[in-house]
Amino acid sequence: MSRDTNMAHLHPVFRQKVELLLQDLLSAQLPFKVFEGFRSPERQRDLFNQGRSRPGARVTNADAWSSMHQYGVAADFVLYIDGKWSWDDTGERKKWWQQLHKLADKQQLQPLSWELPHLQMQGINLAQLQRGNYPQNGDNDWAENLQQAITGWSGLPTAPPIPIEAPTRPPLPAATEADNRTLPRTTITANKARVTARDGLRLRAGPGTSFDIKTTLVSGQQVNVLGQSGDWSQVDLQGDGLADGYCHSGYLAME
Repeated sequence: MSRDTNMAHLHPVFRQKVELLLQDLLSAQLPFKVFEGFRSPERQRDLFNQGRSRPGARVTNADAWSSMHQYGVAADFVLYIDGKWSWDDTGERKKWWQQLHKLADKQQLQPLSWELPHLQMQGINLAQLQRGNYPQNGDNDWAENLQQAITGWSGLPTAPPIPIEAPTRPPLPAATEADNRTLPRTTITANKARVTARDGLRLRAGPGTSFDIKTTLVSGQQVNVLGQSGDWSQVDLQGDGLADGYCHSGYLAME
């Protein structure tokens, strides 16, 4: 499951703070970039299982819907040096992480003591988010992305409520009396006829002698004529309204 760096998936209030922090980092010549912003509950579950139900070192203590990332109000900032990501916090680079957190505090972004890259929105806690108490002034991009994550999730823990900012389809217009009435069923009125050919009448697959012969009707046999195609009659042999083939109309006598 790939990580998400789409800024539009972050809550707009948090997004603005992230963008301002990136500007401050650039001015301070600190090589940090956003490694991951929004994180789907499926990816969070996958990371949580690492070191537990599957091999690898543990990388998070938060299960699905238990991280600020799922709500678009957290982002991971990681060193990006010579085209490579680095979590190195030794030597001189330890000061870089300290400067990151200092600049983050200026934008009211809160770090975690046990997870250096993680910065989250201040003034809101996880329990609020899980109840659907989201930050104000959300926009469609953030809300629609969160809505998709919520509706696409099944199992435990249960997903939070859909944000009120999420776009919804308008209801259909009120049905009129004409819309509600039952339309009469179309029926085919067949005319009865009898075969007048002494030696029998060939029933063909289509209206013409080039079509295959399906069977031969006996003299005096009654058929139901459903329609005409030139000199040929479309006939129903069973009386169920379904066509069985075509006969030459010159050998049928209407009753």
